[in-house]
Amino acid sequence: ANLISFYALPGDVSVASVFNEMPVNTGIMGEGVGAVNLDGTWVGSLTEVSPSGGYWVKVEGDRTLNIEDAEPVNYDADGEVSYDMHYGNNLISYSFETAQSLDDALGDAAGNVWALAGEGVAALNTGDGWAGSLQAFEGGNGYWLVATSDFEFSFNGTEAGLSRQARQPELEPVPELFRYAQSTAQSFYFVANATIGGEGLDADDIVIAYNGDMVVGSRYWNGEFTDIPAMGADDSEKLSGYCKAGDKLTFKVLDASTGDLVEMDAEGDIEWTEMGVGIVNLTDRYLPTEVSLGNAYPNPFNPVTKLSYDVPSDMVVSLGVYDVRGRLVEELVNDLREQGRYAVTWNADMQSSGVYMVKLTAGSTVKIQKIMLVK
Repeated sequence: ANLISFYALPGDVSVASVFNEMPVNTGIMGEGVGAVNLDGTWVGSLTEVSPSGGYWVKVEGDRTLNIEDAEPVNYDADGEVSYDMHYGNNLISYSFETAQSLDDALGDAAGNVWALAGEGVAALNTGDGWAGSLQAFEGGNGYWLVATSDFEFSFNGTEAGLSRQARQPELEPVPELFRYAQSTAQSFYFVANATIGGEGLDADDIVIAYNGDMVVGSRYWNGEFTDIPAMGADDSEKLSGYCKAGDKLTFKVLDASTGDLVEMDAEGDIEWTEMGVGIVNLTDRYLPTEVSLGNAYPNPFNPVTKLSYDVPSDMVVSLGVYDVRGRLVEELVNDLREQGRYAVTWNADMQSSGVYMVKLTAGSTVKIQKIMLVK
């Protein structure tokens, strides 16, 4: 499946004329419409392709599609391409030949966009900028635009000079065992936070999405709001085990430091819907067998450090920070805890530089650790 656009067409053109050299069983789908080539005849609700639309094209094997005598509409006397967006998912083209960053291309229209998705890549508008693997619009590609309201816009830029040219980076391929096939039905899960043993993931770790035992998406961890694709089932036999509406996804992490494939618990909506965009937090399913206090990180620190501790069964836990004279500086935990691993952050912004002691009391067990605040 390929998500493309026909931005260089002079206007709406019949499907048959554009795909006249494509083989039988080639399919093309737009937003809510589709067509398929049956014995040389195109049938279906999609009869014309538009320069402002994005389209999924499915074909067996690698093929090259050539469109002769085409000029980008944005550059001719007819003026800019205008996009009339409706609330929710819109399948559109990008109407310039030169790539642009998301902010430069959208301008003020970005405020009406919740998320963007291309072929296996996506971006989330966090309010503080864009997060995810999709970093630039590229000519010839189609995109899903998830709108928060109805609005109209045109991409910024002219043929003579775009504001700042950008490039969509190539994604590092994951090992063969965790690869997936691109589907015309896809969703994305943005992982806001992921921890194993109370520690954050590293760039060499891989987050994998499963539908049952089937890998339906994967991505190397690239920090907060890493986007994990999750492919859905379509009419292809190859994708028969992929996601359908209502399926509940599971996640695992290939921990590069140990080589272990770690099962993760997901906090957030993991029910799959086509072109859904969700936010989840992932934590490992580690069940400790003894009380322990993990090493503070960072240490020394300024002014924030993270503390983790293990509880092997239901018990009252107390976690406090003391100065070198043994005086309680701040009580971080004093409550009943179930079996599991926990993490808590201490912000020492109001404290003086120096050595402090972290004391964990769980049942009859006491653990103490020295930490240093350096301002």
